[in-house]
Amino acid sequence: MHSKLKPLLMSALLSVSVIASSGVTAQQYLKTEHLYPKTIPDRIVNVSAGYKSDSLPYGVFEYIDTFGSTEAEIVNRLGEPEERFEWQKENRHESDVKNTVITLVYDGLIIELVEVKQKTFIKRLFIESCEINSPFQNYLCKPVPAVISELGQPRVIFADELIYTLQHGDVGSTPMRMGVKNDKISWIYLRSYID
Repeated sequence: MHSKLKPLLMSALLSVSVIASSGVTAQQYLKTEHLYPKTIPDRIVNVSAGYKSDSLPYGVFEYIDTFGSTEAEIVNRLGEPEERFEWQKENRHESDVKNTVITLVYDGLIIELVEVKQKTFIKRLFIESCEINSPFQNYLCKPVPAVISELGQPRVIFADELIYTLQHGDVGSTPMRMGVKNDKISWIYLRSYID
């Protein structure tokens, strides 16, 4: 086996085994996995000491529920999605509880919700459309220097991505990722700390 393929194969097998043990079938998971930006090893950052809740980058994170905080609210605002995926996933804090994961796919926008014990949270949001009316238009398709000038210095800067680290009180941190293309912000990816 080629030396570069072995780590990839091991990673894939580990992912499938984790998925299987969590009760999510590989087929269901793989239907949505490709929708989000990939996290590759050089994009993994130490998320300690992130921007706190009174910062401008954290303010962008708070847009995570700008389209609604439940499936009904989102559909009421945006209409029926182009695709919808739903599956059950084991709650890692309580093994006898199942979370329902719902992914709504629109043109240029993907929203993933998780229902935990009758409560719904936005888990992930990926937006790349500059045309969807939302506060994200303040950053999408804008020049990178203007965005950095407004939000402050990202934790990590790559040629094709900015990563801001957001601190959620004593719960932990999550990355806010912004894609870069032609020196402009081409997409924004937010992930909540809810699991």
